[in-house]
Amino acid sequence: MNVVLVFPPITVEERYGKSMKNVGGILPPLGLAYIASFLEAHDHSVNIIDGQASMMSMDQLAEQVSRMKADIVGLSALTPTIYRANQAATAIRKTCPEVKIVMGGHHPSLFPRETIAGNPDVDIVCIGEGEHTMLELTRVLESSEGLSEVRAIAFRNGNEITQNPPREFIKDLDSLPFPARHLLPIKAYRPLPNQWKRFPVVHMIASRGCPYRCTYCSKSVFGRIYRARSPQNVIEEIKLVMRKYGAKEVEFWDDTFTMNRSWVHALCDLMIKEGLDIVWTCETRVDKVDLDILRTMKKAGCWKIGYGIESGCQDLLDIIKKDITLEQIRNAVMWTKSAEIEAGLSFMLALPGENPEDALKTIRLAVELDPEYAQFCITTPYPGTELYSQAQRYGNLSCNFSGFTIWNPVFVPHGYEDAKKILEVQKRAFRAFYCRPRYFLKRISKIRSLTDLRRNLDGLKVVLSFS
Repeated sequence: MNVVLVFPPITVEERYGKSMKNVGGILPPLGLAYIASFLEAHDHSVNIIDGQASMMSMDQLAEQVSRMKADIVGLSALTPTIYRANQAATAIRKTCPEVKIVMGGHHPSLFPRETIAGNPDVDIVCIGEGEHTMLELTRVLESSEGLSEVRAIAFRNGNEITQNPPREFIKDLDSLPFPARHLLPIKAYRPLPNQWKRFPVVHMIASRGCPYRCTYCSKSVFGRIYRARSPQNVIEEIKLVMRKYGAKEVEFWDDTFTMNRSWVHALCDLMIKEGLDIVWTCETRVDKVDLDILRTMKKAGCWKIGYGIESGCQDLLDIIKKDITLEQIRNAVMWTKSAEIEAGLSFMLALPGENPEDALKTIRLAVELDPEYAQFCITTPYPGTELYSQAQRYGNLSCNFSGFTIWNPVFVPHGYEDAKKILEVQKRAFRAFYCRPRYFLKRISKIRSLTDLRRNLDGLKVVLSFS
């Protein structure tokens, strides 16, 4: 069958809630690329339309789907983009009345029945990991069989909505082909300036699932069961993107890259043994690193690690079940610096139970730790999380999902007067961290090339947009 997978049109400004002034922030839809490669491996014709990267209108999107003569359209949707996905479904239905429209991703996986009931143009919802589900759907729709045997979907069944049983998570990630990057506009993707060092950058996922219990995190697609690709399989993909796309850097998108210590050592040892001319970044938890593993990662090409710190108040960390301590935070950042790896720290403002005085403790911790980068996000209780179910207990929550970008105050804790006060605190945080002579001199001292200069100037534009 002819399948067209779509990331709906949405601007960078909508996703970040701010103007990024053309400095980056457009990233590839790897989930769609994985589904595409899996379908291609089973002899289906597949195209991907990235509406954000292509900067097209809804009408242009519908016209392109029509030209591609799609039998099935798969739409990706996050909570802040669900309204755009619904607009895309309506535009496509108007142009292609016979096409089957399937919606998947985090938000539809959480609310499959509601997604279908809320939009008559959506025929089917794919729940969770999409590779095997989409393959089964193509087979069933091609043969005109019933949908009752396809696991992990919800669909219209006359005047009713039927939701089938879930499927197991994919255990052997090596069985999946590499993402179909050849279907993406690779040259259109560029991370924000603090997320890359050498261009071109290729994004990669080496594991799926996260077993931790943070109340602000939803596991609606990859679940809580941690699964990793083999180190050899990851190395093969790195070699491929270096050869085919000239990649000089890899940004790993794993939730917790250092979950398995022996796996990290094996991967780094292979990188070193192969002599790969590649640098890379990742994200992990402060309680999953030590000086030994960090030194090994540095030797293998790691230049930056992102840590979710969230708060400078232990009681707030306990409320969100982060299961880390301030001592672990300080140790991890100290070890990261000692290993000569840059630290990028993420903080959350307006947490449940927080007030502006607590936020000042978080700001002081950020300044004390003095990482290379810090971002101050606004707490967003996403649907499907424990935080969402508890939000009304701790404050007031908006129901406008388009504002759920982590940059808009959709949740106002009781400790804050209003949303305006949260934005004032966020501006204060960015200014307190970045407008320090010490920080400014540190950034200048690390400039070694015109590329470094450009990154720092672009980074300044981003900081100014938030401060």
